Amino acid sequence: MPSVWLPMLRRCLAICVPIAVLAAAAGAVLAGWGAGASALGAAALVMAFFAISLLVGHWFASAGGSLALQAFLLTYVVKVVGFGAVLLLLGRPDWVDPAWFVGTAVVTLIAWQVAELVGFARSRRLYLP
Repeated sequence: MPSVWLPMLRRCLAICVPIAVLAAAAGAVLAGWGAGASALGAAALVMAFFAISLLVGHWFASAGGSLALQAFLLTYVVKVVGFGAVLLLLGRPDWVDPAWFVGTAVVTLIAWQVAELVGFARSRRLYLP
């Protein structure tokens, strides 16, 4: 049975990368380069956060339910703590436009989650322990 993880990653990126480009272009045109960079950075951050999970799923898919679940849990904790620490330690640069950053992050997050939900539903696989 072929893996669902890498096709899922491609599907999510195929939907979210154009959103990132459009948001960055709109931000740059409507509010300046800082808004465009903020939108692009937010989308990249969201995509990186969720792509890591799909890559972990790909790497541990054949490991069995318990080990795969442990890998997902550890990865999630590391991502939340790691991304949170980076954002807190770096602070917000002056050029970041908070409205474009948050708006693009929310739109990208929703698009990624919908793409994953539809993808997993279409894969018709049950992941039960």
